Amino acid sequence: MTRKINYKADEQDITVTLNDFIKFCNFIDKKKPVLSKRKVSLGKNDLFELNAKLNFRKDFSAPNYQQESYPIIDLMFKLAVSGKLYRKVGDPKGNVYLETTTGKTEFDALNSFEKYCFLLETFWTQYDFMEIIRWGNNPIQEIVETLAKSPYGQQLKKGSFSGRANYDPAYSYNSIIIQYFSYLGICTFIPILYEFNKRKTYDDIIEEVIPTEFGVNICKILTEQKITDWNIPWLEIHGYYNDEEEKENEPEIVPLFKYFVPMFPEGVLSNTVNDETKKLAIGRFTFKVSLESKVWRKIRLSSKHSLGDLHLAIQDAFEFDNDHLYSFFMDGKRYSKNAYHSPFSDEGPYAYDAIIGELELYLGQKILYLFDYGDSWQFAIQLMKIEEDELLPETPEVIEIIGDAPEQYESYDDFEEDEE
Repeated sequence: MTRKINYKADEQDITVTLNDFIKFCNFIDKKKPVLSKRKVSLGKNDLFELNAKLNFRKDFSAPNYQQESYPIIDLMFKLAVSGKLYRKVGDPKGNVYLETTTGKTEFDALNSFEKYCFLLETFWTQYDFMEIIRWGNNPIQEIVETLAKSPYGQQLKKGSFSGRANYDPAYSYNSIIIQYFSYLGICTFIPILYEFNKRKTYDDIIEEVIPTEFGVNICKILTEQKITDWNIPWLEIHGYYNDEEEKENEPEIVPLFKYFVPMFPEGVLSNTVNDETKKLAIGRFTFKVSLESKVWRKIRLSSKHSLGDLHLAIQDAFEFDNDHLYSFFMDGKRYSKNAYHSPFSDEGPYAYDAIIGELELYLGQKILYLFDYGDSWQFAIQLMKIEEDELLPETPEVIEIIGDAPEQYESYDDFEEDEE
């Protein structure tokens, strides 16, 4: 049961947060920026232009930095996508954009308090905190519990979160959490200013953290609604939600925003954005699978085929023996968590459970297929065409072949020549 909350939030507590998010959305809607090809994020010029419009801006004088250097823009980008207000889409030239969904229409219809609580809930339940935590078992919960017990307006110095005056990651390498909490109105902070290029990687960048009255009360609720109970990426990493049958048998969970009702004006928290269920895209998907620029195959599959079927098609197309483990890294980054694996791997999710039409793939999407973790055969895959409502192939088809496939294993004769 959530503890009694006497504080009532008002518009002033959430205005800056919402204003910046709305500016972010307006920028995406009006400019429709092309995302960078390598990281599929906003490009340097767009980041610099958007940054100048925000309250939470970085003091950069030129467009020389990538998205991770703008922590609040990066956060808003991920909230917009993980909250399914936007989705990535591509065009035949391989350009990728953000496109609004029905969820964005629902978000726009919410009142300001509902919009804020949707962003907070998305942050707490969908954001992959393992991307920003460098060390520590659960530094987010540690920070939340400390703020919940702190008088609002109190200046918290180094050691307040860790209990050790000479070591407190919240002020250095985990300071991104404080910056995110500041954006959400939970606290403010005083940065340490360094001369240009004088700061080292693990130096403190925050001098003091000051919790707001609004933030102290939010953290009282979040202390009880623990991140380890709510955050889906966290739960998946620790072995939960890998079994579809377990998901189906779970009791219906009360939405997180309902727990915030006591600290907002009566009657203002009634609606949120409905989580879009995955829709099966019916049609034919054509992938270009490359080992190098002049050695590639185009493979066409049905939306009902799985990544496991694509694996077998690649093995056949390149005349490999299908005798090792493999993984598909869906963001193109080797060893990322956004992956599907061989059914004989120690951990899932597994490629044969990944139905192509359910993966919400976009035109131009780049995937890394790693076969044989010892020899490390890396295939670059790009989705070249989606033909919806077309006649579905019963089996995967190799429709174009360029270049000779290499030998999977060095032959004995080649080995003898090398010895000589």
